Amino acid sequence: MKLFLKITLAFLVSVPVLAQSNSPYTRKGIGDLVYSFSSRRLGIGQLGASVPDADFISTINPASWYMLKRTRAEFSMDYSGIFASGNSLKKYYGDANFNGVTFAFPISSLYGISGGFGIIPYSNVSYEVVDTFRNSITGSYKVDSKGTGGVSKIFIGTSYLLPGNLAAGATFDYYFGTLNYVETVDFSGTLGLNSVYNRKYEPKGIGGTFGLISPDLSPLINSDAISNLRIGAALNIISPLSTDTSLISTTPLDSDTLGSGIVDLSIPFRFNAGISFNLDTKYMFCLDYLFQPWSSYKFNGLKSIELADLHKISAGFEFRPVLEPGSSFWEQIIFRAGLGFERTQYYLNGENIQQLSVFGGLSIPFSHENTLDIGMQFAARGTTKSNLVQENMVKLNIGLSLGEIWFIREEK
Repeated sequence: MKLFLKITLAFLVSVPVLAQSNSPYTRKGIGDLVYSFSSRRLGIGQLGASVPDADFISTINPASWYMLKRTRAEFSMDYSGIFASGNSLKKYYGDANFNGVTFAFPISSLYGISGGFGIIPYSNVSYEVVDTFRNSITGSYKVDSKGTGGVSKIFIGTSYLLPGNLAAGATFDYYFGTLNYVETVDFSGTLGLNSVYNRKYEPKGIGGTFGLISPDLSPLINSDAISNLRIGAALNIISPLSTDTSLISTTPLDSDTLGSGIVDLSIPFRFNAGISFNLDTKYMFCLDYLFQPWSSYKFNGLKSIELADLHKISAGFEFRPVLEPGSSFWEQIIFRAGLGFERTQYYLNGENIQQLSVFGGLSIPFSHENTLDIGMQFAARGTTKSNLVQENMVKLNIGLSLGEIWFIREEK
């Protein structure tokens, strides 16, 4: 338990560092969305709203915590790489980052009450784009645009088992972050004066996530092979985030604050629903749909014509062997796979940017109740049509899932 506490506390004082894998699409809105930070969820397609967890912590649906039997902590980090190609662009970008930490513990198994909290990323911005322009006064000049940062959230919540074994859960979420945009205008010796424009947005505010998971519905279909059939749904709502804004212009002559103030940044709700079941106990299948109407996103009361409603469908599979006394190391490994299709929130040059993903992963036990988790994603996003960018992406997520028995009274 001492080792468990030391590792947990070390990660709790860390703040998620968001990936800088360089995608020009993240210029829009609040950047790429992070659906789930864990290796387990990545391996089954990032979602899994109906999947209850006895030995993993879901940040998708807090209702899934009702099955927890031990105090658990999870940490993860990943490597993200993008090979981008366009009309005049072919380049590979990659970087590693720490994702966050979650912590959950059972309070009452009889009533399905568990508590949980953590700090995880919600979105990230990472791009660098160089454009060349020309006018009759200054001649040719370049604009180097860079964006970094993102939005994170701290959550605390609980689960509860309602009458009829309907599981419910809710979290209180606090959102914060920094979105930093820098444009460097380089006139390269022409008549213009080189300038740097720095826009910084610092949103903060509150929200909540609410979820339900049905009782086991498999008796309704009267099949010996199918068990643990459940449907689930989760709704994430965020109040308008109060956002400190500033615009600073810097030239070789001076630095000037062109504008500052506080505006509202409105992130639309997110709805996720799914179904899952076990086949012959060892095989779990899940199917999910996620919707988020980014067409209603607003910054300072204004919508963006370059954002559209997001739709995501994913299917996941997990093979979990039935553990028996004397099981070998290889007989304890959990395997996962998934597929996903996404019509992203990006709508550029008349094109809906789409993404197709393949997922995989496994959990390797290194002691009782503790696993090393690995998740992988290979994705293709975008198109080279309409002067856009095609991205082939890879993500490798490595995490730890640690479990301990706490709060149990010793027999005298």
